[in-house]
Amino acid sequence: MKKIAFLLVLGSLVFGSSCSKFLENDLEAINKKNTQEIADYISQHNLQMLSTTSGLKYIVNQNSLGRNALTGDEVTFHFNLTLLNGTALDSTSRLKNEPAKIILGANSVIQGFLEALYLLKEGERGVFLIPSILAFGTQSSANVPANSVLKLDLEIVKLRSEEQQIDDYVRGTKLPVTETTASGLRIIKTLETNGTPLKVGLLATVKYTGYLASNVKQFDTGQINVGLGDGAVVKGFEEGLLKMKVGEKAVLVFPSSLGYGTTGSSTTIPPYAPLIFTVEIISAK
Repeated sequence: MKKIAFLLVLGSLVFGSSCSKFLENDLEAINKKNTQEIADYISQHNLQMLSTTSGLKYIVNQNSLGRNALTGDEVTFHFNLTLLNGTALDSTSRLKNEPAKIILGANSVIQGFLEALYLLKEGERGVFLIPSILAFGTQSSANVPANSVLKLDLEIVKLRSEEQQIDDYVRGTKLPVTETTASGLRIIKTLETNGTPLKVGLLATVKYTGYLASNVKQFDTGQINVGLGDGAVVKGFEEGLLKMKVGEKAVLVFPSSLGYGTTGSSTTIPPYAPLIFTVEIISAK
């Protein structure tokens, strides 16, 4: 049952709201109850678990060859989320090889799940017991009573940084990179001409199509007039145009630092998203 939205949507509603609605003694009672439930589970299953300062309990099947996830990474993972009594809540399908995928820092997930992602290295698996304060708090649903402790089985299948996403895309095109700038922009010219070089102060008419580098999913296409040097378009787009001439075509690939950064844009471009633009310079004056 592939329902990653359960983690992303329900979890995003918890923090900053549920905890503030309870008096300190109510929270203390809930935490004490969760602590006992976790201790009982560990004892019953004869587990040896470590603990974070937040109260997350965990066991990791260590694999030192991998690296830890960093904010901005694309994380591919398998997971199984249950209540302590075994009630199934959410999972990916290993049988069908259908892992989940998120951008770390771009998606809202429950705090305990986020901590678990940071604790594991690529290729590692772990078991995590998540107290309700790090999970869904006082929220409840058909399957999750309020103040429930959760059990999470998690495996990090693959990590890709922005640079790795860009490199994977460029490698897949099998086209030579014409230029790589100091800022990280890759320019692949697919048609070169002897037209007028673009420069600051010119108004360029440009046909373009934009894609996310992570999955080559199109998010925009059209034709625009760009006042070069005006800062009206993202840095990577403008920097690429200034390397081109009228009539030329190119593929521009650049990191989020030259795009929409750590915030993204509306619902189409997430935070930490490296971008691809195919561009054609129609005219300049």
